[in-house]
This record gives sequence, structure tokens and C-alpha cells, in this order.
Amino acid sequence: MATGRKQGAGDRAGVIAVGAHVSSSGGIYTAIERARGIEAEAIQIFASPPQTWRATNHTPEALRRFREEHVASDIGQVWIHNIYLANLAAEAPEQLERSVGSVVNALTVADGIGARGVVLHTGSHKGLGLAQFVAQVTDTLVEILDRAPGSATLALETMAGQGGTIGKDFEDLGTLLSKVHSPRLRTCLDTCHTFAAGYELRTPDGVAETMRAFDAAIGIDHLAVVHANDSKAGIGSHLDRHENIGDGQIGADGFRAILAHPAFQEKVFLLEVPGMPTDAHPKGDGPDLENVTRLKALRDEVHS
Repeated sequence: MATGRKQGAGDRAGVIAVGAHVSSSGGIYTAIERARGIEAEAIQIFASPPQTWRATNHTPEALRRFREEHVASDIGQVWIHNIYLANLAAEAPEQLERSVGSVVNALTVADGIGARGVVLHTGSHKGLGLAQFVAQVTDTLVEILDRAPGSATLALETMAGQGGTIGKDFEDLGTLLSKVHSPRLRTCLDTCHTFAAGYELRTPDGVAETMRAFDAAIGIDHLAVVHANDSKAGIGSHLDRHENIGDGQIGADGFRAILAHPAFQEKVFLLEVPGMPTDAHPKGDGPDLENVTRLKALRDEVHS
């Protein structure tokens, strides 16, 4: 297992690192070269196909090669995103067991490649409210962290609220963190989700108010990583619809305000945007050089 985590742009004082979610098809280590191709300073990957329960069997050689490729690159933090099927509020025992297994697997892979942590969509209460499931979700998080090796972080993601997802309100995640009491459990703020949930991110005053609410409910020190996505849908829409940086409802001014706020300094911003249309991919092919360049330019403008 990995014995240490590489220091990168997102680990140096005052530096915001701009990274992206990249494919790891063809071997988990291939993600490093793809990230370098779009000049990402940090990366996020799936450890397994996100829409299936079947875990990918990463060989010790593949994990070793990832670590070697990472060390040889100029890429900083590595994050894994858990599969989308997991739901820690699932009522069916089989789905809950599979959900737990998927997170334990992702954290195990994270430990094997020296990743900083795993980002998790906690699940959905299907409109019934977190209170009905808080004991189950809390107990499940404790079990996951007890079973998972190493010290990789588990970051619960803020959500748009579509389908009764846990994390629409900052208080949801604050409640879970306060009950689990683990230094390994933190949060991921997704800008699109947070905006769609009803939190203002388009102006400096709006960002300041949103982060005051985050601090009161969760604590700024529990913010581990940021998903940087513009939003196709409007504020309070509860629609999870990512847009390329500057082309959505948050806009370039919103990202300037976000990048300037003290809560986000030294954090890693991971792009999960659709990407620019091309002949081969009319709807985009995920985070690309254009989006990385756009976000870096806004960062550098704010901090010049």
C-alpha cells in the first residue's frame, strides 16, 4: 500500500490547483498521461465503472505503475469518485451492502495509489428527509471507515437536491460529520450542485454569505476539495446540470468571486464539465484543455 501522498500545487500555501476528472480506461495509470494532456494540476478518476456494481480488479502492477507515473509527473492531488449507484440511505439490505462495499473498494484503491481521498454522493432519502435515515447513514459511514485501510479522506459531496439527495442543505452533511466524529470524514463542495440547491455563488457578497452558511453548518476546516462546474440551470432549480466554465448561470464573474474567497485558498478545484463540442464529440468529451485554461486564467487574474 502507498506510504505517502505527493505534495502538489494544491498543497502549497495560497495556491489553488486546477484539476479535472479524467478517464482511466485501459489501465488506471493511463489517467496520468490524459491529465498531463489537458495540463491539469490534479486529477479525479473512477476506480470502477460508475454505473455498475462490479469492481474493477486493479493488479498490484497497475497500482505500482500509477504511483510511478504520478511521481514522475507534475500533477498534485489525486481523488477518486465513487460509483453513482451507492446509496447509504437505501432501504433494501442488498443495495446497502453493495453501497458499503463500493465505498470500501474505492478507499482501498485510493490507499493503493496514494490518492488524497474519495468523493461520495451519500445517497437519497427519496424526499422523506435525512432525519428518518440519519442513524443508518451514520452507522454505515462508521463501518466504511472502520473497514477501509489507510488514511484516505472520504468527502461527502454537496448535492443539488434532485431526487431527494442527501447534501442539498449544508446541515445534512454537518449532521453526519458531527455524529461520525472521524478526521477522515470531510466534504466536497460542488459549485453547480450548491448553486442549484439555492446557495448564491454569482457575486462576492453571495459567495461570502454561502460560505458563512457552510462554516456554520459544517465548518470551513471540513472542506477537503471542490468540484468546479458551471450550471446550466438557475439558482434553486435543484437540477444537476453541469456546464462549461463561464458558459452557465454562475458565469465567469461567479468563479472570480469563488476563487477570491478565503475559504477556497489552497484547495483543489476539479472540473467535471461537459467539455467543448468537437466533430467527434458534438456534446463534448468531458473536461478538456479549454476548460482547464479558462479556470486557470480566472484564478491567475484574481490572484495576480
